[in-house]
Amino acid sequence: MNAFQQKIRSLQTRIPKMVRRLPGIAKVEGLDFIHDNFKNKGFEVAPGKRNKWKSRKRSTLGKYTKGKSKGKQNAMLIKSGKLRRSWDNETTSTNTQVAFTSSFPHAAVHNEGLKAGKPPGFTMPQRQMIGPSSALDKRIENKLDKLEKDIFM
Repeated sequence: MNAFQQKIRSLQTRIPKMVRRLPGIAKVEGLDFIHDNFKNKGFEVAPGKRNKWKSRKRSTLGKYTKGKSKGKQNAMLIKSGKLRRSWDNETTSTNTQVAFTSSFPHAAVHNEGLKAGKPPGFTMPQRQMIGPSSALDKRIENKLDKLEKDIFM
């Protein structure tokens, strides 16, 4: 067997392995994307373009801070970090897709800007964490390009 034939055989075994890794890569990038949106207090709709989350009312600032930071505004939607981390535990992937989910009922309320319970009829401002985004698509595409170079180079 010559070098060309060996290269073809190698690719025949490596490409299916790469394809099986794709949903895992998308899951990791998506979770990093969610965490970055929390850190940056906004949803990145396109590379470098972020829809900033609406600030909390001043009267609620003290509820979300402790100790020396009392009265200062900390990262939006992060009191304990459970909401941010809930995406890590709930997100699943199959051979062909990734489903980003959170069992926290208020995750959808914040992400989509839905009606909330207090006061009755109150609509939560949308503070989107996950959803269609060309920025996320680009992140995944960059990872796939790197993986492709590792295989073909």
